[in-house]
Amino acid sequence: MVSLSGALLLTTTVVTLNLCDAANILCIFPTASFSHQQPLLAVSRALAARGHNLTVINTNPNKTPLKNYRDIDIGFMYKEWDELKKQHGVSLQERISPFKLVSSFKHFVHFFCQKVLDSTQIQDLIKEVNGTKFDLIFYESLSYSSLLGFSELVGNPPIVGMLTLHPFNVNDLYVGNPEIPSYIPSVNLPYEHRMSFYERLTNFAIYSYFHYMRILYIEPIQEEFLQKYFGDVKHTAYELERNISVMLISGDLATSYPKPVHPNTIYIGPTHIEKPKPLPQDLQKWMDEAEDGVIYFSLGSNMKGTSVPADKRAVFIKAFAQFPRVRVLWKWEADTQLPGQPSNVMVKKWLPQQSILAHPKTRLFISQVGLQSFQEATSYGVPILGIPMFGDQDFNGAKLVQAGAGRVLEFYDIAYDNFYENLKELLTNKSYKDNMMTLSKITNDKPMPAVETAVWWIEYVLRHNGAPHLRPASIGLTWYQYYSLDVIAFILAIIVTAICVTAYILKTIVSKLTYGSKLKTH
Repeated sequence: MVSLSGALLLTTTVVTLNLCDAANILCIFPTASFSHQQPLLAVSRALAARGHNLTVINTNPNKTPLKNYRDIDIGFMYKEWDELKKQHGVSLQERISPFKLVSSFKHFVHFFCQKVLDSTQIQDLIKEVNGTKFDLIFYESLSYSSLLGFSELVGNPPIVGMLTLHPFNVNDLYVGNPEIPSYIPSVNLPYEHRMSFYERLTNFAIYSYFHYMRILYIEPIQEEFLQKYFGDVKHTAYELERNISVMLISGDLATSYPKPVHPNTIYIGPTHIEKPKPLPQDLQKWMDEAEDGVIYFSLGSNMKGTSVPADKRAVFIKAFAQFPRVRVLWKWEADTQLPGQPSNVMVKKWLPQQSILAHPKTRLFISQVGLQSFQEATSYGVPILGIPMFGDQDFNGAKLVQAGAGRVLEFYDIAYDNFYENLKELLTNKSYKDNMMTLSKITNDKPMPAVETAVWWIEYVLRHNGAPHLRPASIGLTWYQYYSLDVIAFILAIIVTAICVTAYILKTIVSKLTYGSKLKTH
């Protein structure tokens, strides 16, 4: 008879072996945006470190080879992305309205998928892996469902999706989560979860518009590409997208709001946060010597500092000069100096953002409020002056203001007076720092780091062969079944029929009584 301690040891050994079994994993990360790639690549590298064998389609390949890790380099998509923006008049250096962004999404999806699938790298990979068995597909869930045609070639393995921003309403649809526009704000809008009537109306409109674009444009495009590049497949693009076993969201309640989700949706938090690397010596010294701290100014990996119009740039320069004891680090993507650069401002083409935000002298982050930047500032407790430009940045800015952890300025409204007043308020009012530290505690208070959580859930799906027990039945319902409209229609039909029959019977009775009384009078 095996002792209790022996049984526990045996169980632990079996579980450990199961966790460490090497799986063949195909990763599909096609978005040409460094900020989107970071969280995904952090998870894929952690999987490789666990002993899994990875084939990773991505735009930011490793500079040095990793064990068990094969990059399929589609970095050319950065140039293609620039071409798309020119063709359709979309510039990430300008303010983009939420409805224009949704309208442009069909062009984005069409262009990205076609260019990726047409590429030599992917065409060669399609031929190479056809008939090969993969144990899992790890997929960036941004409506690239035609790329899930790979699953048909590699034995239809389970799919784990991951989003590097808070979900669009269509993402919730694909995993069966409820869409409730009355209190779940669209990731495209600058609203918090307590909305006015007008905001709820606008929120409902953008939810509806996204579904309109999905049904009429995005899904037909994906279906066309699926048939074109993967041949006679058994599943539609829509079915492949809804076949996701688990959806990982690289957000948490520090940067979003409570909402109902099914067990197949896991909010893991920021996977790209890492132990800060030492700063270059000159930068370390410059920050250490700042009398009243440092402002870090970067508008992200898409918006360039050099694209800021000259009049706005002059506003920033004049305002920074009013705080001579505060030093400013400005990401400026040019070899030349910043015109009119004050003595308390340092510009560099590239800056180690996480290490700067982790520095104790950093007091304020002027940012576009992209999710990854927002999460980094939150992790290190640095208040933000947000200047949102497009995408989820308005949503993130609204959360920032709602939490009292920063302020937001509309790009077109920036003038010296309002920019100076916002700087002064954020640098002198301690409440912003306190509130950001509250968010920092929320995001850092987890059972285990986000990357480890992501890896655990991916291995959970592997252990349970797709984990079908996590998938809600709502995934298999049509929209009218989901909202019980067929049931309501049936009940209404019975009620209407009953009313009509009753009315007919009463009318007949009244008619006969009236007719009988008439006969008696004659």
